[in-house]
Amino acid sequence: MATRNIVEQFVETMTQLMTLMRREIDVLKARDYGKLEEIQQHKAVMGKAYDQCQSELRKDAAVLAALSPEERGELRTLYARFREALSENMLALKAAQDATDRAVKMIIDGVKKARGIQGQTPAAPGKPIRGYGAYTSSTAGSFAINRTT
Repeated sequence: MATRNIVEQFVETMTQLMTLMRREIDVLKARDYGKLEEIQQHKAVMGKAYDQCQSELRKDAAVLAALSPEERGELRTLYARFREALSENMLALKAAQDATDRAVKMIIDGVKKARGIQGQTPAAPGKPIRGYGAYTSSTAGSFAINRTT
């Protein structure tokens, strides 16, 4: 593949993925979950295409060296926007998953209560965790091993 074509395809793939991720965020915010499957299937295909383009660029560093300083700057800016969109998309998906988990727990607790089964009370909804902290386990703890020999 020609140098210019590799870069153009990489840029096009990144741009299409950003568009899909933003559309997915909008669908999640609107809670129109029926549209998610199609978007996620398309996103998976585009993700593979992005990975292939990125592999091509890694194989041949001369491709990026052939770009002018302005073009490299534009590519850096686009990549920063892409990473931002990726982060926003991950957080939106995590928030939707957390909301679903809370709803399921509330339903289970409601059924248990209606049947007279003692159990946990549903957790009160709170402010969602933002940033990469949303991906850490809230049940993480520390422990020590007592070794006596």
